[in-house]
Order: sequence, then structure tokens, then C-alpha cells
Amino acid sequence: MIANLESIPSLKWQYFGDENGVSTTFPSTLKQDCNVYDPRYRPWYVVASTPLPKNIVVVLDTSSSMKAKHGNETVLDLAKLAAKTVLGTLSPSDKVAFISFAAEVEIPLGKSYASHCFSDHLADAVPSNIAYLNSHIDEREAYGSTFYTDALEKAFMFLKNSENGGTRDKVILFLTDGIPTDSKQMVMNTIQQRNEELNNGVMIITYGLGAAAQKEGREILTSMANQDGTLYGVPPRGQVRKGQYIEIQNPDELRTKMALYYALFFDSRTKHSPKVSVPYLDAWGLGLITTVSLPIVINGQLKGVVGLDLTMIDLLEDVLYLQKGELSYAFIIDDRGRAVLHPLLPSPLDVFEDPILINITDIERGADFEQVYTSMTKGSAGTKDLTAVRTFSKGEWSLEGRVTKTFSATYYWKPIEVIGYSLCLVLTKDFKQIDLASLVSSGDDFLYHRLDLIERNSDLCRYYNTSSLRSGRSTVKFAAEAFTDPSRYLDTEETAGRVRHYTKFMNDRIGFVPNPGFKSDIRNNVIATRQAEKYWPSFHRLDSGIQHWIPWRYIGTYNGVFRRIPGGMNHKLYSPSMRPWFKKAVGNPAKLTFSTPYLDAFGAGYVITLSQTIYEGRSSGVHAETDRIAAVMGADFTLDYAYHLLARHGICNSDSTDETLEKSDIRCFVMDNSGFIVIHADFRKPDSSCDNNSSHFSHKNVENVHITGKEDLFPVAESLIRTGRLKRQACLNFQVAKYQHYWQVDAAQVARGVDEAVGACHRYQLLPVDNSNVFVGILHSRKDCSESTPIPPASDPTCLSCPRASTAAARHCTSTRPQACECPCVSPANFGRCQNHYIRPE
Repeated sequence: MIANLESIPSLKWQYFGDENGVSTTFPSTLKQDCNVYDPRYRPWYVVASTPLPKNIVVVLDTSSSMKAKHGNETVLDLAKLAAKTVLGTLSPSDKVAFISFAAEVEIPLGKSYASHCFSDHLADAVPSNIAYLNSHIDEREAYGSTFYTDALEKAFMFLKNSENGGTRDKVILFLTDGIPTDSKQMVMNTIQQRNEELNNGVMIITYGLGAAAQKEGREILTSMANQDGTLYGVPPRGQVRKGQYIEIQNPDELRTKMALYYALFFDSRTKHSPKVSVPYLDAWGLGLITTVSLPIVINGQLKGVVGLDLTMIDLLEDVLYLQKGELSYAFIIDDRGRAVLHPLLPSPLDVFEDPILINITDIERGADFEQVYTSMTKGSAGTKDLTAVRTFSKGEWSLEGRVTKTFSATYYWKPIEVIGYSLCLVLTKDFKQIDLASLVSSGDDFLYHRLDLIERNSDLCRYYNTSSLRSGRSTVKFAAEAFTDPSRYLDTEETAGRVRHYTKFMNDRIGFVPNPGFKSDIRNNVIATRQAEKYWPSFHRLDSGIQHWIPWRYIGTYNGVFRRIPGGMNHKLYSPSMRPWFKKAVGNPAKLTFSTPYLDAFGAGYVITLSQTIYEGRSSGVHAETDRIAAVMGADFTLDYAYHLLARHGICNSDSTDETLEKSDIRCFVMDNSGFIVIHADFRKPDSSCDNNSSHFSHKNVENVHITGKEDLFPVAESLIRTGRLKRQACLNFQVAKYQHYWQVDAAQVARGVDEAVGACHRYQLLPVDNSNVFVGILHSRKDCSESTPIPPASDPTCLSCPRASTAAARHCTSTRPQACECPCVSPANFGRCQNHYIRPE
């Protein structure tokens, strides 16, 4: 194991579990559940031990006799634990159903039409479905008598309804502590007839305890397992898959014996190959990982299973960090067509709960994609020209929604050997690498952001809450995607020696210094972004005073180069193209793009970012929105300075002495094209919970404040929604199976501005700021006027009720009406758990 780690540093965990339940893990770690952990119950062990995926139905007796006490627990408590342990052995490649029976049969009904499979189909054994079945099992109570037949009818129905022609092991696990109340002949007839409908492909494993472990119970359960009802006048017909009757004398053994059901499926004649698990969330915070496992077979006997864990970032880094322009992208699916990696799914490092495994056709919705999909799931390779749609966030998905771009593309797909995945590259038909030609370094201007690893000098100083340079020089940070081996960069600690190598390579004028691991275009991007300093004022020295208004200026490229002035350190995981300011500019191409206020990470207080896209060069210097984006440039303004720019003009100046304004209450504000307030007088007021002399703001009063939740601006919000100038939109968040509802200003309706009365007391103006994503608003409210109609209308209690949730994902919509006055919020999507497909509205 040590040698493996030395040769493959990306290995995270290696382990071996044997048939006695003993496990060895490297590197060693303390397991919180060490007393109950058994490798034989883990999906990686079971998948490696069984050659085929499984269709499994767990049938549990919940009759009155299961109330019997065993120690401090009932027999039913132990049986429920055993059933949940069985579910825990399953992988997403398996399918499962659960049935409890007594006088009547009980099955999970699901929560909606989208989850009807729990009641009449086998469900994929994905984490969300297993969690739902576990909760259903926990709710079972013991009552009534013991009728076998109806439970068996239902079990075979599940298996029959889920036939799809694939080769799978089919098994019924039947646990009872009593003999059947109904006719034993009827029980055996049901098994014989229903299994014949499935070509006698179903194996039955029975577990008997209590009365079922006595002579009469032993006989019927053995007959069921052997599918031989001769004792009851039902002789066998045809070849069947015999199962096994397992007697439980001590209920404490129930969990162990039931969870090892899969041993009957082990075949020593099978040529075993490594099994790769579906991605799942690592318990130690590594994001999404996958397990590769292989059985150890000696003289035809299973001795154990060896496994190792790899993060999805390590495994698929070449795809994850693909940089082929703004529109081109890649995705990966498994052999069942489920999306493993796609730009519309979270990065494997940003996943905090087990993923919902969805079919790629829910994401790639083009009419002609079916041919690509069919070929990929068959493990074939090919190419096809299609019209593709790329979806971009407009900043934050949950708040500002998305924008789409349609383009002509070529799909290239090929199977990834061994792991059973298929990769597809989607490249623009006219794709070519942005060529910056061969730029020459000035020889001494590169400065890496790790100021802590650079020899200290008199230029180093404290700037807000971070170290910076008194001279105002810029520093450069590289994101992981700037390196040929991103994982190695992320896993390796940077040293002063490595920083010196970076510096020598970037300052090299004659090509003498070897490349320390950067992609071929990175050096040219560093030299090109250096030109931005020509447009950053030379007076950006830290003793110039400008930092009180504009703390930071920066430029970031798609391939991971980030230059900031004044220079300073950034987190190792920082990537400019993943930041909201970058995404927001890309979502508003060719426009000056304002962010909403947010708290600066380096201590500058609340700031607003102004960013703009930079296009690939043209000799004419004239650009269109459809041109290729090469980088995004940004600057941060303090909130005080931003309000000063608004308030110093005309009626927005609170010190104005214009006599015409004496009878009006004037409110000036700036709003972005998603309805969020960028600048407002209230943002300058200290939070009531702070010291009155403090200039600090409260995030509750400043961050992500929407016009629909700003009480003093309700007349404006009501008018914009009523007239259709502010429209409610929705986009599907695939990972959480919810619709994100957000607002969007109809730019065409407000292109020439708005000047409108609202009732008898209010009048507002809304004017677009040319070539930007914001609007300046002015609300006049007459002081000598009172409305007879309350605002907000009592008939719409959702207005002004914006929850101050940390994210919009926690704001559940209270209304389904598209015109409802409500903040950005979420509502459930109709996710079909039977086949992991979204059910689209008609």
C-alpha cells in the first residue's frame, strides 16, 4: 500500500476486507463507527463479490408476534435493522423494493407521481431512494396475523414491472417469525405461477426465527427457498434457481446472516475485473469520490475484497479543467446514461451531499442527441454535428438565474476503458485556440501572490486585513486549470524554491528556464494581462488614498491567470472563472456589470464590483457580443463611494434645497437587471445591533436585497410586476431537484425609461444606465397623501415577506402564481425516481 501511494500520489484510501469481517485501511484512521463497521456490508465489497447487478425485494414480517422482546429491543427492531443493513449493501446499479406484511401488505407509496415506483416498480438503489426506504422501514409497527400470499404476489409484481431485458440477478429476501395464516398450497402455487412468468429467474432466500424456526415453519420456508411444493401438492415444474433457508436461533445474528445474502451469487468461475462505483460523497470532506474494488479469490473461494478510493477530480481532471474557449465543454456518463460530470452539475469538490444521479438526456435536450446517447451507452465511439446549447450562470444560480447561448458544435465521444464511463467533447465548429502570438517578458515584472514565500523587503506592508505592497505592484495567482497536472498543484505544498522557479520562468526572455508545469498558453496570458497596468492609474500606491474608494482592481482569464493590484495573497483554490464577478460579466457580455454589495474577504468592508468582458483581439478594435471572451476585468468600489456617485447629482442629494422637493419624500436607488438593489441610502446606515459610531453594515440589510423585499420600494416593485417589466423566470437546479425562481427585467420595455404614477401618492422613474446591467430609480412619495388601499395589498401576503435566508435555496416559494410579489425562491421539481428522469411539464 505504501508503494502504491508513492507511485500514485492521488490515491486517497486503500483497504482490504476479508470474509470474517476484518478490515485494514491505509492511511490508518479512527472510524467513528468502528464497533459496528463490517466491510462485508459495504457496497464496494458486495459489488466486487457479485458479477451482476441485482433486482432485490426485501419482504419483512410485521405481525403481532414480532413485538416479542429480545433484551432491550423487540424482534421487529432487530429485523428492521437487518433490512436497512441489506439496503446499505446495494449500489446505484442495483434496484430495490421493500414490502412489510401482516394481515395486510404495506408498501411505500412515494410522495408524488414522480416517486410512484416505490409502490409498483423497483427503485434505483441511489442514496436518496435508500434514505426514503429506510425512513419507511423505521415507521413500521407490529400488528395482526401472518399472510404470506399477498406479500409474495406484490414481490413478484415489483420484479415483473421492472423487467427491462438486461441480465440481472433477481432475488426475494423473505423474513418471518411465524407460519402462514393462509393456505400453504396457495403460497406455493403463487411462487410457481409468478416465477414462471419471469422464466423462473427469481431466487428466494427465506429467514426463519421464532415459530418459523420450528418444524412446521422450517418446512414451508425450505419449500419456498427450493421452490418445491411437493409437501403441499404443488410439485416443481421446470428448472428453477434454488435459494436457501436460513434459520435464526439467536435474533442478534439476524443482521449478519441477512446482510450476507449476496454470497449465494458469488461464482468462482467468473473472470473478475475491477468494479468502479458510482460517485458518492466522501465522509472525510474530499468531495465526490469513486471506489475501485476487486475480489481476492484463492482456489475458487472468496477470501476478501481489496479497494481504493480516488477523488473524481483526480480521476477526471483533464475533463474537469478543459479549456477550449467560452462555449466548448465536455461531459461524462456511466453505462446507464447517468451524468457523472457536466458543466450544469456542481464541481466534484463543491458537492456536500450524495448526488442525485440523473440521466444525461435531462441535461442534453437537443432533438438529435438521441443518436449520440444510444452510441455512448453501448460503449461505441463517434462524431456528430449538432446544435448545442450552453447555459451560463448570471452570477449566482439561486438568485440571478441563467443565460443560454446556442451554437453549432461537433460532438466527439469515446468510451473510457476499464471504468465503464463514456466521454463526450462538445466543441464549437469554428473552434481555434486564442493565439496571443509569442509575447516577450520585460524580464523583471512578474510577482507571484505568495508574498509569504518571497524575501521580505521594505515594500511589504499591511493593507486592510492582508499583506500587500506599498508600491501598489500587481501580483499573479494561478488557478489549478493553469497547470498541466491540476491535482498535483492542489496536492503539493508550494515552497519558496517553487515560487522562484515560477518567477524565473515567467521573467525568462530567451527560453532558457524549463517550464515548471504550466499549460503552453499561460506564460503569454501573464505577459498580456501585465498590459492592464497601463490602464490602472500609477497613483494606486497605498499612500495615494485611492484605496479608500477603490480597494482592488484585477483581471482574470478563462485558463486560470488572475492578476490583482495592489498585490496580495489568494486562497489556493481561488479560480477567477468560477467567481460571481466573472460569471456575471460573462452573463452580461459587452456591458459594464455591477454586482450587489458583499463583504470583502480582505477587510475593505462592503464593496461593489464593476466588471466587464475582454474579447479576443480584432484588428479593427470593434467587437460584438458574439465574439469570443478571453478575460474579465474588474474593480471593487467601497459602498460609501458608490453611494456618493449617486447622491452627488440633483435630487438624489439629501442636502438639496430645491423647493419643489419639500413636499416629497425622495428615494434614489440603483437596481440590477435581476431586481436586486445595488445602491440605496439604507445601505449606508449602521446596523442597529452595532455600535452607533460604527461604520460597519449588517449583511441582513445589504446583501442580496431584492426590490420585492424592500418595503420603501414596494410601489416600484408592484408596478414593475403588474406591467410585466419585471418577470418571474425559472431554471432547473438538477442537483437538488428544485426549480430556482428568479426575477428578470424586461429590457425592451424599459429601454427608454419608465415614468409612471402608482396610485395617488407615488410616482417613480426608472432609467437604464447605457451599456450596463443596472437602472437608476427615483421614487417620489407625497408626504401629504395617504392611500385608502393598504400597501402591500392584504390579498397578497407574500409581498414583503422575503426570508433572510443565507441562500435562496432555503427560500421556499409561497405562491405558484408567476405574477406573485415574492423574492427569489425554490419549488420542487417533478423528479421521476423510477428511472432518474425529470418529468417535464406538458
